[in-house]
Amino acid sequence: MFRILEAVGMLAPIGGIVVMVMYWRRAKSSLAWGVAGAVVALIASAVGFLGPRLSLLGGGGTSGEALLGNMQSWALLRVALLALSVILLVIGTCAGRKGARTPLGWLMTGIPLVAVGLALSFIHVDLGASNEGLSEILGLLLETAQFALLGLGVLLLCLAVVSGRSTADGRREPVTAVVGIAMKAKQFYDRAHDRRR
Repeated sequence: MFRILEAVGMLAPIGGIVVMVMYWRRAKSSLAWGVAGAVVALIASAVGFLGPRLSLLGGGGTSGEALLGNMQSWALLRVALLALSVILLVIGTCAGRKGARTPLGWLMTGIPLVAVGLALSFIHVDLGASNEGLSEILGLLLETAQFALLGLGVLLLCLAVVSGRSTADGRREPVTAVVGIAMKAKQFYDRAHDRRR
Protein backbone atom coordinates (compact mmCIF):
# COMPACT_ATOMS: atom_id res chain seq x y z
CA MET A 1 0.00 0.00 0.00
CA PHE A 2 2.83 2.41 0.88
CA ARG A 3 4.54 1.85 -2.47
CA ILE A 4 1.24 2.49 -4.24
CA LEU A 5 0.88 5.82 -2.42
CA GLU A 6 4.45 6.69 -3.30
CA ALA A 7 3.91 5.82 -6.97
CA VAL A 8 0.65 7.81 -7.09
CA GLY A 9 2.43 10.80 -5.55
CA MET A 10 5.26 10.56 -8.06
CA LEU A 11 2.90 10.26 -11.04
CA ALA A 12 0.46 12.96 -9.88
CA PRO A 13 2.04 15.59 -12.18
CA ILE A 14 1.18 13.36 -15.16
CA GLY A 15 -2.42 13.26 -13.91
CA GLY A 16 -2.32 17.05 -13.63
CA ILE A 17 -1.11 17.38 -17.22
CA VAL A 18 -3.89 15.06 -18.41
CA VAL A 19 -6.54 17.11 -16.59
CA MET A 20 -5.20 20.40 -17.95
CA VAL A 21 -5.11 19.05 -21.51
CA MET A 22 -8.67 17.70 -21.12
CA TYR A 23 -9.83 21.21 -20.15
CA TRP A 24 -7.57 23.16 -22.51
CA ARG A 25 -10.49 25.14 -23.96
CA ARG A 26 -11.15 26.70 -20.56
CA ALA A 27 -7.58 27.80 -20.02
CA LYS A 28 -5.98 28.33 -23.44
CA SER A 29 -3.90 31.31 -22.35
CA SER A 30 -2.63 29.68 -19.17
CA LEU A 31 -2.23 26.07 -20.33
CA ALA A 32 1.45 26.52 -21.28
CA TRP A 33 2.26 27.84 -17.79
CA GLY A 34 0.38 25.01 -16.11
CA VAL A 35 1.85 22.22 -18.23
CA ALA A 36 5.36 23.66 -17.81
CA GLY A 37 4.83 23.69 -14.02
CA ALA A 38 3.62 20.08 -14.02
CA VAL A 39 6.55 18.96 -16.19
CA VAL A 40 9.01 20.62 -13.79
CA ALA A 41 7.22 18.89 -10.89
CA LEU A 42 7.58 15.57 -12.71
CA ILE A 43 11.32 16.20 -13.10
CA ALA A 44 11.47 17.06 -9.38
CA SER A 45 9.75 13.73 -8.60
CA ALA A 46 12.36 11.90 -10.66
CA VAL A 47 15.15 13.78 -8.85
CA GLY A 48 13.56 12.94 -5.49
CA PHE A 49 13.28 9.28 -6.36
CA LEU A 50 16.56 8.73 -8.20
CA GLY A 51 18.82 11.19 -6.36
CA PRO A 52 19.22 9.32 -3.07
CA ARG A 53 19.54 6.00 -4.87
CA LEU A 54 22.25 7.33 -7.19
CA SER A 55 24.03 8.80 -4.17
CA LEU A 56 24.05 5.40 -2.49
CA LEU A 57 25.18 3.59 -5.64
CA GLY A 58 27.92 6.08 -6.43
CA GLY A 59 29.00 6.57 -2.83
CA GLY A 60 30.33 3.12 -2.10
CA GLY A 61 33.86 4.36 -1.40
CA THR A 62 33.06 7.75 0.07
CA SER A 63 32.67 8.71 3.68
CA GLY A 64 29.30 9.04 5.38
CA GLU A 65 29.62 12.83 5.46
CA ALA A 66 30.32 12.99 1.71
CA LEU A 67 27.33 10.72 1.05
CA LEU A 68 25.06 12.88 3.22
CA GLY A 69 26.33 16.01 1.45
CA ASN A 70 25.59 14.44 -1.92
CA MET A 71 22.06 13.51 -0.80
CA GLN A 72 21.49 17.06 0.46
CA SER A 73 22.58 18.41 -2.93
CA TRP A 74 19.91 16.28 -4.59
CA ALA A 75 17.35 17.48 -2.03
CA LEU A 76 18.24 21.13 -2.71
CA LEU A 77 17.91 20.58 -6.47
CA ARG A 78 14.50 19.06 -5.84
CA VAL A 79 13.46 22.03 -3.67
CA ALA A 80 14.51 24.45 -6.42
CA LEU A 81 12.58 22.51 -9.07
CA LEU A 82 9.45 22.27 -6.92
CA ALA A 83 9.62 25.99 -6.09
CA LEU A 84 9.83 26.75 -9.82
CA SER A 85 6.95 24.35 -10.45
CA VAL A 86 4.74 26.04 -7.85
CA ILE A 87 5.54 29.49 -9.30
CA LEU A 88 4.64 28.35 -12.83
CA LEU A 89 1.40 26.71 -11.64
CA VAL A 90 0.37 29.82 -9.68
CA ILE A 91 1.04 31.98 -12.77
CA GLY A 92 -1.03 29.51 -14.81
CA THR A 93 -3.84 29.70 -12.26
CA CYS A 94 -3.97 33.49 -12.34
CA ALA A 95 -3.42 34.01 -16.09
CA GLY A 96 -6.29 34.70 -18.46
CA ARG A 97 -9.06 34.70 -15.87
CA LYS A 98 -11.03 37.53 -17.55
CA GLY A 99 -13.11 38.36 -14.51
CA ALA A 100 -13.42 34.79 -13.25
CA ARG A 101 -12.43 34.35 -9.60
CA THR A 102 -9.04 32.81 -8.87
CA PRO A 103 -9.57 29.57 -6.92
CA LEU A 104 -7.74 30.67 -3.78
CA GLY A 105 -8.93 27.61 -1.87
CA TRP A 106 -7.03 25.31 -4.22
CA LEU A 107 -3.94 27.49 -4.03
CA MET A 108 -4.13 27.77 -0.22
CA THR A 109 -4.37 23.98 0.03
CA GLY A 110 -1.91 22.95 -2.68
CA ILE A 111 0.96 25.26 -1.72
CA PRO A 112 1.08 24.19 1.98
CA LEU A 113 0.92 20.51 0.97
CA VAL A 114 3.96 21.01 -1.27
CA ALA A 115 5.73 22.94 1.52
CA VAL A 116 5.11 20.19 4.10
CA GLY A 117 6.21 17.52 1.62
CA LEU A 118 9.41 19.46 0.99
CA ALA A 119 10.04 19.86 4.71
CA LEU A 120 9.75 16.08 5.15
CA SER A 121 12.58 15.57 2.66
CA PHE A 122 15.00 17.18 5.13
CA ILE A 123 14.05 14.96 8.07
CA HIS A 124 16.46 12.07 8.54
CA VAL A 125 15.56 9.36 11.05
CA ASP A 126 18.46 7.79 12.95
CA LEU A 127 17.49 6.05 16.18
CA GLY A 128 20.93 4.55 16.68
CA ALA A 129 22.57 1.24 15.85
CA SER A 130 20.29 -0.72 18.17
CA ASN A 131 17.15 0.48 16.33
CA GLU A 132 18.23 0.31 12.68
CA GLY A 133 15.11 -1.62 11.63
CA LEU A 134 12.80 0.94 13.19
CA SER A 135 14.83 3.77 11.62
CA GLU A 136 14.40 2.18 8.18
CA ILE A 137 10.65 1.72 8.66
CA LEU A 138 10.20 5.33 9.79
CA GLY A 139 12.38 6.48 6.87
CA LEU A 140 10.16 4.60 4.41
CA LEU A 141 7.02 6.05 6.00
CA LEU A 142 8.46 9.56 5.76
CA GLU A 143 9.42 9.02 2.13
CA THR A 144 5.93 7.74 1.30
CA ALA A 145 4.27 10.68 3.08
CA GLN A 146 6.63 13.06 1.31
CA PHE A 147 5.80 11.77 -2.19
CA ALA A 148 2.07 11.59 -1.40
CA LEU A 149 1.90 15.17 -0.05
CA LEU A 150 3.99 16.60 -2.90
CA GLY A 151 1.94 14.75 -5.50
CA LEU A 152 -1.39 15.80 -3.99
CA GLY A 153 -0.22 19.41 -3.68
CA VAL A 154 0.91 19.55 -7.32
CA LEU A 155 -2.31 17.89 -8.49
CA LEU A 156 -4.40 20.47 -6.60
CA LEU A 157 -2.37 23.27 -8.16
CA CYS A 158 -2.92 21.73 -11.62
CA LEU A 159 -6.66 21.63 -10.89
CA ALA A 160 -6.50 25.29 -9.86
CA VAL A 161 -5.21 26.19 -13.35
CA VAL A 162 -8.43 24.97 -15.01
CA SER A 163 -10.97 25.36 -12.17
CA GLY A 164 -13.45 28.20 -11.84
CA ARG A 165 -13.26 29.22 -15.49
CA SER A 166 -15.89 29.49 -18.21
CA THR A 167 -18.01 26.37 -18.59
CA ALA A 168 -18.75 27.04 -22.28
CA ASP A 169 -17.20 23.68 -23.18
CA GLY A 170 -20.12 21.90 -21.46
CA ARG A 171 -17.88 19.79 -19.23
CA ARG A 172 -18.40 19.49 -15.50
CA GLU A 173 -15.91 21.12 -13.12
CA PRO A 174 -12.49 19.41 -13.18
CA VAL A 175 -12.60 18.65 -9.47
CA THR A 176 -15.83 16.66 -9.87
CA ALA A 177 -14.29 14.66 -12.71
CA VAL A 178 -11.10 13.92 -10.74
CA VAL A 179 -13.05 12.86 -7.64
CA GLY A 180 -15.11 10.49 -9.81
CA ILE A 181 -11.96 8.98 -11.33
CA ALA A 182 -10.37 8.61 -7.88
CA MET A 183 -13.46 6.83 -6.54
CA LYS A 184 -13.45 4.42 -9.51
CA ALA A 185 -9.73 3.73 -8.99
CA LYS A 186 -10.35 3.04 -5.29
CA GLN A 187 -13.20 0.64 -6.14
CA PHE A 188 -10.95 -1.14 -8.66
CA TYR A 189 -8.19 -1.44 -6.04
CA ASP A 190 -10.66 -2.80 -3.44
CA ARG A 191 -12.01 -5.41 -5.88
CA ALA A 192 -8.48 -6.49 -6.86
CA HIS A 193 -7.46 -6.68 -3.21
CA ASP A 194 -10.55 -8.76 -2.31
CA ARG A 195 -9.78 -11.23 -5.12
CA ARG A 196 -6.30 -11.87 -3.67
CA ARG A 197 -7.74 -12.96 -0.32
